[in-house]
Amino acid sequence: MYPLRKIVSNFFAAKAIGAVIMVVLIPIVFYSYTAFTEEILAVDIATFMIAVITGQIVSFKLFKQGKQSKSTEIVAITMIALLAVARARYTLPSE
Repeated sequence: MYPLRKIVSNFFAAKAIGAVIMVVLIPIVFYSYTAFTEEILAVDIATFMIAVITGQIVSFKLFKQGKQSKSTEIVAITMIALLAVARARYTLPSE
């Protein structure tokens, strides 16, 4: 049922680190360039694309590295859950 289950043990760790890199890189690049100039839509879109590409490349390289411990995967799943909770908390409208 899960063909990669025996081969790959670092999927969640790779994806968690990639997601954190994306979330951190976007505001760093955005506030860095807006410190020197005004907001430009094309640069905002490029910032997002660069952050996503960088996060996915790092995630892929970590994915290919090899097996990680089970505790690393548990921490990674917790990080992904915390990112989901933070996104829901800060982006959904409050009443």
